[in-house]
Amino acid sequence: MKKMLAVLILSLCLSGCSMFDLEEYNASVGAGTPEIQRVAVIDFAFELPEKGKIDRGRIRRPQNAGSLMADIFAEHLLGVGLYQIVEREHVKFLMRQHDVMPSQLYASPDWSKFRNALNVDGVVLGSVLDYGEWRSMFNWGGVAAFTARLVDIETGAVVWSVSANRNTAMKNAAVAAHAASQDAIDALQANLNR
Repeated sequence: MKKMLAVLILSLCLSGCSMFDLEEYNASVGAGTPEIQRVAVIDFAFELPEKGKIDRGRIRRPQNAGSLMADIFAEHLLGVGLYQIVEREHVKFLMRQHDVMPSQLYASPDWSKFRNALNVDGVVLGSVLDYGEWRSMFNWGGVAAFTARLVDIETGAVVWSVSANRNTAMKNAAVAAHAASQDAIDALQANLNR
């Protein structure tokens, strides 16, 4: 009887693990896609939520989630061969050297300053909506949710935009971020090939 009860509890726990897997993603492409060959992926914006503003268990969120998500997204964008990706540390160096702050990129009416400083045709800007690892009594996992868009640095027009949300049971936030990035890139490629 005890063995049967233990098996029942174990099976409930294991079946509950898969209930937390979630994947959502989307991609949109603007009309008249310009010739962009060389892009810089800038640190994604990320603000830690207020304490107590979580939707399940305990979530640990790293303060550098914007940089982590941008690195992972750049890796997946490079993997499809659509663009030449400028090394992210080099981009950070050039931005410091030319006194360009990432926050300026979001609101700039004059993109030529950034084109000259970074020597790129486009900039990938993004926002991390959630990134971290969560724990509950019977389960744990990772979550990554973000939006990203490629901006034509000559005109300031959005070339494409993607979003993804991946919540994985029994896998960490990095796994969720890689899966979300690949989902977004796959959706982007499907829309570009239409």
